[in-house]
Amino acid sequence: MAIVRNLEIRPTTVADLFTNGSELFQQHWSEIALNKHLMVLNPDRPRYEALEAAGTLIILGAYENNVLVGYSVSFVATHFHYSDLTVANNDLLFLKMHLRGTRLGLDLIYETEREAVARGAKMMLWHAKPNTALADMMPRLNYGVQDIIFSKAI
Repeated sequence: MAIVRNLEIRPTTVADLFTNGSELFQQHWSEIALNKHLMVLNPDRPRYEALEAAGTLIILGAYENNVLVGYSVSFVATHFHYSDLTVANNDLLFLKMHLRGTRLGLDLIYETEREAVARGAKMMLWHAKPNTALADMMPRLNYGVQDIIFSKAI
């Protein structure tokens, strides 16, 4: 018997993400947070809601059979140094492990780009941990390195 997957990407809200995404947040944090003793998972919901109300937040949910299985969250704003340039800066990108390697992750990236353009962005920025599938994928999607961010616990 074949598994029927109804996969879809659609705009969602902060409320939906916080209501249905807490397990995903935990998986995401467990997988990528490097300094867990400092980077304690505690999303600032009021701040996300304020950005949503201001129209500067893109939230896309990836759904499998109407269950949230991934998300892309980005901020859209003019650049501090180039005030005539609207930039979409990705905050979060996550997809449950069993769906990686499917087209859904790529579609989530493309849909984020489309929504960013619809909001007036002329540049899309993604951050990726080194040696990950996302870091490997970005050059194939015509992305180049913009900045390298270094961190140190102080």
